[in-house]
Amino acid sequence: MRTLFAFLIKYHVVLLFLLLQSVCVVLIVRNNEPQRSNFISSSNAVFARVFSVNQAVSQYFNLVQINNDLAEQNAELLKNQLYSKMNLDIESGSDTLPAEIPGNLQQQYQYIVAKVINNSTNKANNYLTINKGWRHGIEPDMAVISANGIVGIVTNVSQNFSTVMSVLHARYRVSAKFKNNNYFGSLYWQGKNYQIASLTEIPFHVKFEVGDTLVTNEFSNIYPGNIMIGTIESFNTTDNDNFYGIEVRLATDFKNLEYVYVVNNLFKKERENLESLNN
Repeated sequence: MRTLFAFLIKYHVVLLFLLLQSVCVVLIVRNNEPQRSNFISSSNAVFARVFSVNQAVSQYFNLVQINNDLAEQNAELLKNQLYSKMNLDIESGSDTLPAEIPGNLQQQYQYIVAKVINNSTNKANNYLTINKGWRHGIEPDMAVISANGIVGIVTNVSQNFSTVMSVLHARYRVSAKFKNNNYFGSLYWQGKNYQIASLTEIPFHVKFEVGDTLVTNEFSNIYPGNIMIGTIESFNTTDNDNFYGIEVRLATDFKNLEYVYVVNNLFKKERENLESLNN
């Protein structure tokens, strides 16, 4: 209290001046129409600015929930998109294996939304960590995709987290086919540019062009068919063999991954057990 009195005594002249100024402003605004209009307009502008800033702050803190909701919706849209394509393939008589089984039979793929909480792109062997684990239904060897294309394969799983071997890994391989002609080869990363991978085993007689699309096929028994991989960036012929050297621009931007979808192939074990009988 003593400090307050000392403050008032020390600055009483300034405080009295501010009080009188405030009274003058009030009187001028009340008794003069032009000044009143200007004051109201200025006040509205200030309040609008304050409200805009407050709304922006609120939206920022709601982004996490918004992103989670959008990711869940994208997973549902992805499932419906694959289902619609399946129906189209059936009606057109296509030989493409559908992503889901028609009619009242069991759905083949399930999609689990996960958030990327750790990621690397500048190592020889790159991994991601996601915030879902075995209690969410995730197991090793499940495929991981993004809204744009393939991401990798689940390697290790704990209760609440999983690690994913990225496409940007020296040991990663995936079977990739041309969308327009179904010729396929093996895609791998050479450890240089995080946006570029290499495609091998495409013989010289195969016709394709720069910009052609590569998608997954079902040979791996992990990825659903026709998931985007990338586009042909460049290619050349070599004297060493009868195959092209092909560079592929990956569809997934690995430096901008926030949400991914873990793919659970419900028929995977059944197919593996059947194919093991041939060994």
